[in-house]
Amino acid sequence: MIFEFILILVIFLFIKWLTWKITEEWGLPEWLQYKPWVCNLCLTFWSLMGVYIALGLSFSCLYLMIGGCILAILNALAMYIDQKQKTIHLDI
Repeated sequence: MIFEFILILVIFLFIKWLTWKITEEWGLPEWLQYKPWVCNLCLTFWSLMGVYIALGLSFSCLYLMIGGCILAILNALAMYIDQKQKTIHLDI
């Protein structure tokens, strides 16, 4: 169980770093210039969900799958709230 918790955190940090690099620095080819690929929030959420579910089902690690999915959802909510707070609204 401790190993699965550590694995959740390692996967989370790696996917967060990788999706940030892809969306903010490296860019994507023209044929992938649409959501969820160009949106950091979308790409992070779906990548984390896919990896946690795939690993959880492949290796029968229920805690990894459930804990990772909960962490992915909480991270997406936090990123969404942060994005909304940093958005400037113009009243016309």
